[in-house]
Amino acid sequence: MPDTPEADQIARDIAENVYAAYAHQATSAIHPSNEQVILTRLAEAIRPAIGGSTEDIVAASNTVLDDWETNNPDVRGPRVVTVMPADRSVSMGF
Repeated sequence: MPDTPEADQIARDIAENVYAAYAHQATSAIHPSNEQVILTRLAEAIRPAIGGSTEDIVAASNTVLDDWETNNPDVRGPRVVTVMPADRSVSMGF
């Protein structure tokens, strides 16, 4: 099994943290079958921004969350405010 490139792993880790924080504060439960869909969309959006500005990562993450809520109007949640790529942490706010 090949090693995952570092940027891909960073994007995946950030995506997982964004999803966990979002799902924890969402106004409605997210069906478990949708978890992987959101995670994949987040990781794919975040990956091109790795190595760039943290604002680009924040914007990419929030675009995915906006799109998700557009297609799932019963779910509302916080948005990414800051990202720390070094430790993959995120902070969320409304």
